[in-house]
Amino acid sequence: MREDRWEVAFRGLLIGSIGYLIVFLGVGVGDLLQGRSFFYTFSLLGGWLFYGLEDPARVRVWPGAVFAYNGVHLLFFLAFGLFASWMASVAERGPLLWYAALVMYLLAFLHLFGAFLLMTEPLRNALSIWHVSIPTVLALAAMSWALLRQHPQLRHELDEWVDGDDDDEAPYPEPRPGTAALP
Repeated sequence: MREDRWEVAFRGLLIGSIGYLIVFLGVGVGDLLQGRSFFYTFSLLGGWLFYGLEDPARVRVWPGAVFAYNGVHLLFFLAFGLFASWMASVAERGPLLWYAALVMYLLAFLHLFGAFLLMTEPLRNALSIWHVSIPTVLALAAMSWALLRQHPQLRHELDEWVDGDDDDEAPYPEPRPGTAALP
């Protein structure tokens, strides 16, 4: 593997770890605020995913379910971080490739999150959608911020696009003679 590929991989693992940690802490703190164990949701999801838990009222917090779920959760975030880092490195190669990378990044994230929500639908009475959504959105924001910090060229292109600082041409064409410009 070339050195730049190692850098992309390292950045991806770092990005994935940031996202995982934010969701882990956010969900755990949410459980504490609801008067539950810090590991309640992880035991619930781990018990359901790996041990056939069907009734959320019968969940018990134990290390097997917590580690099983968090292992899969960490692997998904690391894989997504690698994907996001690769997409950011591709986006720096061309002036508008960042747009395609952003769309792919958001699509992948939303599909993974949607799949999670669909899979956990039987647990909805014990697992609030906001309890999982808020830490997930915070993780996406932190991962995006970290990616932009690691890729200054991408950040510069995004800033130019948002600000409309395109010196080569006007943002809107001039109206033809004899036609009124829109207000």
